Amino acid sequence: MTESLLSAVMLMLPMGFMGSLHCVGMCGGLVSAVSLSRDRVWWSGLLLYQLGRVTTYALLGLVAGIAGAALHTFGGDMVQRLLAILAGSLMIVFALNLGGWLPDPLRRLSGWVARHLGLVRLAQHVAGSAGAGGWYLLGLANGLLPCGLVYAALSLSLAAGHAALAAIMMVLFGLGTIPAMMLVPSLFRRMTSAMRLHAMRAAAVMILVLGVMMVVRTVMHVHPMHTMAG
Repeated sequence: MTESLLSAVMLMLPMGFMGSLHCVGMCGGLVSAVSLSRDRVWWSGLLLYQLGRVTTYALLGLVAGIAGAALHTFGGDMVQRLLAILAGSLMIVFALNLGGWLPDPLRRLSGWVARHLGLVRLAQHVAGSAGAGGWYLLGLANGLLPCGLVYAALSLSLAAGHAALAAIMMVLFGLGTIPAMMLVPSLFRRMTSAMRLHAMRAAAVMILVLGVMMVVRTVMHVHPMHTMAG
């Protein structure tokens, strides 16, 4: 368990951090709009928003871990390898989209989910409210938005085959996205479109390499949770 936890830290934190520029582009705009509606950035509210997202990720990871444990019971290591290959493939697709080389296949679905979750109305309520609970609730709801990177992370959690470890993995993933998301208002003010494009493509290449390594090493019968260990 200790070795698997170390592997999870080495994999999920960088994965969340490198993909966080995508988070800035997809759900960061909503948070930035709420933040900029105030005279100054409310850091406490932003932090509660992040905690809401991480809470949702942890719950999704717990569910994925329970499902993965059941699948492992019936399918053994073969199921874990297939899930790891799926996760690596999703990382590759996500990286290609992040770099601007592939259209986002989830854009329409994300818009549909956002409308049905009432995110715009919730964001408007948060913008006009002085309470902290709305920020946490906004984070909880935003964590449910369809996202290729989140799906890749959940696939890895499924492959873990252990409920607690899967939940921890998703918490680590969420924590990795926080630095960029906390700086969303500043980033939107200061980054030019060219700077953002270069940064996103650099992150895309790193995630692409990570996804290819995941697929190749899993095909070579390396346990998926050891992919980043050696």
